[in-house]
Amino acid sequence: MFERLMTALVIGLPLGVLSALILAPLARELSGRLSLQFSATDTRPASLGVRATGAKHCLDWMFLGSLCGCYVFAVLNWGVSWHAWMAAIFCATLQVLARIDAQTRLLPDILTLPLLWAGLLFHWSGGWVELDDAVAGAAAGYGVLWLIWAMFRGFSGRDGIGFGDLKLAAANGAWLGVEALPWALLVASLAACLAALFGRASRRLKRFEAVAFGPYLALGAILVLFCTQNSLSAL
Repeated sequence: MFERLMTALVIGLPLGVLSALILAPLARELSGRLSLQFSATDTRPASLGVRATGAKHCLDWMFLGSLCGCYVFAVLNWGVSWHAWMAAIFCATLQVLARIDAQTRLLPDILTLPLLWAGLLFHWSGGWVELDDAVAGAAAGYGVLWLIWAMFRGFSGRDGIGFGDLKLAAANGAWLGVEALPWALLVASLAACLAALFGRASRRLKRFEAVAFGPYLALGAILVLFCTQNSLSAL
């Protein structure tokens, strides 16, 4: 166990720092482009994203810490293996999407759709779950959130959730499988509700302003991944 931990720290921490140096500027660049596109095509207030420089730096530090943590846990759980690298890629992509969504309230298709297909291909080639479970998980992830969107739209006339969230939930289902997906959605929903309550209480959220759901979908998927695919008890 001690040797596995030292290997995880020696490999995971430097890779996390290196990935952050590469991915953080990429996330900022995509956020900037999406913000420009959003402001040019939408008439809603521009205050929906994270605008302050201090808040962006805080996001970058959180991004660095979470990347290092995920890489360490991936190597600790699977060792230096193909499954560990795929878990690291999954977690890194989720965190890039979370970083973008926290700033822009948008989840770009250029990341969510490849993540979905990568999960299906990974399990087709021998991943953590069977391919049929992954396909069912992708369908369930999209379908459940679509039903929530449709009901909220029907009752309120407003979009309570974005279609990017639907695609990200489908990608999570493709990676986690249909059995683990409900737990990921439950964690994401509870965390988002707590964040919304805190935002309302602290007056950081305006009336009818919702929290970005992408970061909580990413959080739920990462936590459930390392809980359901846990091999540490065998050490």
